[in-house]
Amino acid sequence: MLAFVTVGSTKFDALVQATISEPVLTALHSKGFVRVVLQRGNSDFDLGCGAPTPDSLTIRKAGVDIETWMFKPSIQDDIEHADLVISHGGSGTVLDVLRSGKPLIVVPNPTLMDNHQEELALQLDSLDHLRATSVDDLPATIASFDLNALIPFPAFDGSKFRRLVDEMMGFTGPGHVTDLVHDVVRSAWRRLSMRSVTPASVAGDFQAYEDQHVHAVYDQIATHFSSTRYKVGYWSCTTPQGGSPLILSIQPWPIIAKFISDLPSGWIGLDSGTGNGKYLPLPAHRSGSVLTVGLDRSRSLLLIARNAGGELTAPVVREVVWGDVLDNGWRAGAFDYAISIATIHHLASYERRRLAVERLLQCVSPAHGRIMIYVWAIEQDELSKRVIPVDVSIKVPSSPSGKDVFVPWVMSQQGPARNQATKLPVENALGNSGTIAEAPVYHRYYHMFAKGELTRLTCETAQGMGLVVGPPEEGRRGIEIIQDGWERSNYYVELRCWKT
Repeated sequence: MLAFVTVGSTKFDALVQATISEPVLTALHSKGFVRVVLQRGNSDFDLGCGAPTPDSLTIRKAGVDIETWMFKPSIQDDIEHADLVISHGGSGTVLDVLRSGKPLIVVPNPTLMDNHQEELALQLDSLDHLRATSVDDLPATIASFDLNALIPFPAFDGSKFRRLVDEMMGFTGPGHVTDLVHDVVRSAWRRLSMRSVTPASVAGDFQAYEDQHVHAVYDQIATHFSSTRYKVGYWSCTTPQGGSPLILSIQPWPIIAKFISDLPSGWIGLDSGTGNGKYLPLPAHRSGSVLTVGLDRSRSLLLIARNAGGELTAPVVREVVWGDVLDNGWRAGAFDYAISIATIHHLASYERRRLAVERLLQCVSPAHGRIMIYVWAIEQDELSKRVIPVDVSIKVPSSPSGKDVFVPWVMSQQGPARNQATKLPVENALGNSGTIAEAPVYHRYYHMFAKGELTRLTCETAQGMGLVVGPPEEGRRGIEIIQDGWERSNYYVELRCWKT
């Protein structure tokens, strides 16, 4: 029999190491399991031999064949083929497994915010739809697992939602909400098709191409784009009852936050392609200990970045500069560090992407400069909003180059902008003619990176500048790759400059 273990897109080192431990494998083998497939995500995977772990490999231990890999575009096939699923407590994965009718053991990841996975797992355990356990108790849970004691998860029943809407809207009689739901579904399907990523053909003047398909788009969507980004600091929203505004704080990508958090106090850096400036206030736990200058081509976004992270009662003014990431506007070595987050993938040729990396290397100290670069990956995880057609995506992430694509941005219809939208005639639930507003769609150019492409681009750029790539050598200048990898649909690389 086959057991499938999944940790999702985050790190869950404890579950990964427990899966390949003798107690867990022995418990599985005693239940007749002879094969384990382990999706380990970004978790550490230590075979105990000191050698680096490849993305996928197969080993045998305690009478069990273990196949392990990091990510796939979808794990649904693995769920379908499994006789038992052992999963983290993410609600999406839990519901997918339960709806597939597969026996499920959930191990909530206690390292995530407020241990939020535990509540859902314990509630579903109390209903006997699954078994919830901890990493330490996993061997005992497997040994005592009784498939016959589980109650099948109920199938989705859309009539409950229809009855709820009927009750809330005061509808009576058959068919009222059904017609409305059909209209909503048709509209949602149209909107989903508009969100699909499509191939892009890059030709002609690259600067003019980017002006049309990147810069002009961001100037159009700046306010809406900024309102959907994960921001550092605070923003307000009026409650439905018209009461006091809510003050919310949302955290940035963990690896980027840690990179900035680890910088020495007093350092000055550059955010090349700052957008709405969400990284300018970092580090949050010692605000003002470093100074990050934001650079961007979009004046509309810079107007937002200028006050990034300010509280309602304590506005701030950030250092921002209007300019191009390819310009050489800084004195060589002017900064101690630089970040480029979700920017280089908007450049329409290899040469321009390489020049952007060169500008980052030029602007930081050759002796101690630190650099962090993030770009979008072809390999998108299950939480991504981007729908990538089969002819664009790469199933086996071994291609040396990425893909040029258009990624749509669908504007929400709020305020005066709603009146400018195209409207389609529909028949509403009450039989009266009405309209559904079609939101404007803007298509942005992206070069979605393949596995290894960003690190290779960085190394080729450094070597082209006469820099050594690797540990320090006497009498030379160079860079060292501190870390590189994949995180939540992005590739990243962190560099440290050295000079001896």
